[in-house]
Amino acid sequence: MKVINWAERRIKRRHKAPNLVINLRSMGVKRWLKPTISATCLDFNRYGMAIHTNKQMRARERVMISFKGKYILQSNVPGIVTECIAIDTGYRISIRFRYAIDSKHYSRKIDNALSRIESLYNPTANSSSHPDKNDSKENSNNAASMVRCAS
Repeated sequence: MKVINWAERRIKRRHKAPNLVINLRSMGVKRWLKPTISATCLDFNRYGMAIHTNKQMRARERVMISFKGKYILQSNVPGIVTECIAIDTGYRISIRFRYAIDSKHYSRKIDNALSRIESLYNPTANSSSHPDKNDSKENSNNAASMVRCAS
């Protein structure tokens, strides 16, 4: 069995996103034959993600992705399955978002939406970008320090 170091293959570090629910639809002619697949997200960044599901998919299969989670509702994000590995409880599927693979598919709207989702799951991001952190005193202190740094 080939051991893969996932971290070395990625453009940017991925963040755990266990409560992000994913729905995948196949694209092309096969979309009529295949049902929508529900999955849970294992990790995520703005360029791609890994999901866990009970259904197997083929590498290079084109999919349309919908995201649902706390503060998140995004649909119709095109992606390409890069790898599908059988694990004890189903399949681990790696997906790269299509706009990140080819510049002719770039969409600022999708890039901004995925960046926002990534910021919600990034534990090292500024606390003011996290809606769960309601400590307004801490947020105002962070904003004040950013202003001081900028001047």
